[in-house]
Amino acid sequence: MKGDMDMYKSDQLYEEMKTVEGKIKSIEITDAESLVDYFKQYTTLIYNYKWIGSIYDIYANDVSVTRENGRKLIGAEAIVQDTTELLAGFPDLELTFADIFAVPDGHGGYKLWRHFYLDGTNLGYSKYGAPTGKSLENKKSMGLSMSTTRFIEGKWRILYEYTMYSGEWIRQVCTK
Repeated sequence: MKGDMDMYKSDQLYEEMKTVEGKIKSIEITDAESLVDYFKQYTTLIYNYKWIGSIYDIYANDVSVTRENGRKLIGAEAIVQDTTELLAGFPDLELTFADIFAVPDGHGGYKLWRHFYLDGTNLGYSKYGAPTGKSLENKKSMGLSMSTTRFIEGKWRILYEYTMYSGEWIRQVCTK
């Protein structure tokens, strides 16, 4: 019986992911509002459904991301690695948007701002060591992201980004 329940849950998650993917494919980006919806759906797919490969869909190959500690991530592959490490430590991670908006940047693209919270439990190994079982406690784990987007290679992509997580809180949750 348990196997049937697991299969049902996997089928349900797959259907949810396909629904989000369908929303993304149906979005015609014509203004800031539709651009926001596009990036919101992709961000949800990446973090909440662990569809990591979608990072290559929304980040330019040579993207430059500056993190809260000043560390630079160069290239979509570096974003994949960084996100994989976070999700490995928090396999049940859920991202909730507090706010997301975009404004034209005057150069044919948009500036995109994302304010979100992360919730999840340190159930997997992280760069800090073995799992602690401690929780991020949602509003204690805030994230902010400010991005420059352009239409390149047939898609809207992020070229530059500043992303800040509550790094010290995440470290505390991941250490005993």
